[in-house]
Amino acid sequence: MAQIKNVVALTLFAFVMSSCSNASESDDIFGRWVMTEVVYDDGSINQLEAGNFVDINADTITEVIKGYGDRQHRYTRQDKVLTLTAGDEQISWQILSEASHRLEVATPIGKYVLTR
Repeated sequence: MAQIKNVVALTLFAFVMSSCSNASESDDIFGRWVMTEVVYDDGSINQLEAGNFVDINADTITEVIKGYGDRQHRYTRQDKVLTLTAGDEQISWQILSEASHRLEVATPIGKYVLTR
């Protein structure tokens, strides 16, 4: 009987630990990111002034860009690809690099360079 309890306890422990590691992989990009620059396909760089940011939550991404307003999109994540829904359109963002204080994302507009 004690062996069965140990097996059940170890199984539950393993399940909880795997759930925790999956959660940290999926929500490590959550939060507000300051948009510092956009690098366009031709290599030109648009250094952005203060007040532009991207807010990433569990199911929505909000872009706040001066002169363009706020745009909020629902999204899903599959590994390094974020698929945003804008009306009937699906837009893909590709995470190029990810660190605790810097995130680079390829978007249809160009590469967003985001910092915390």
